[in-house]
Amino acid sequence: MVVFLIGFMGSGKSTIGKKLAKTLNYNFLDLDQIIEQQTSQSIANLFETKGEHYFRQLENDWLKNVNVQDTVIALGGGTPCFNDNMALINSKGHSVYVQLSVKILASRLAQAKTIRPIIEPYKSDLERLTIEVETLLTERLPYYELAHLTFESSDMSAEKYSVLSDAILDLVR
Repeated sequence: MVVFLIGFMGSGKSTIGKKLAKTLNYNFLDLDQIIEQQTSQSIANLFETKGEHYFRQLENDWLKNVNVQDTVIALGGGTPCFNDNMALINSKGHSVYVQLSVKILASRLAQAKTIRPIIEPYKSDLERLTIEVETLLTERLPYYELAHLTFESSDMSAEKYSVLSDAILDLVR
């Protein structure tokens, strides 16, 4: 089984994915890290030098060719929203939307050390960042809502990881 974690940037897909993979005794992959390794460039640099369209095509190509089992895969926040990616995701595994409120997302992103090209110009102004996060999340929500399972992740206790892993296992039964 393959579990794809989707959701907005800063929602905790990678952190949750690593813990979930450990709980399920699965491998863990992070698509952004894979693209950075394959291109020897940061995501921010790819956006700057090649553009978003190029980056989105790399994501799509990877999804078309991915062939793994027993793996949790954290996808970039925009990955499900381009090309035929959400259909690919749902055909190749089980998708989980890692959901957080706009307020929590904006707070996390304002403090994040990772450069995220789409919101970087707004990072120093929390009010403006919150507006941008809300706008972008509203655009992406129809894709996120196509996930097999939605998981609200604001309080990730050990018990919640257990509930999530049980819910994922129920998907395949």
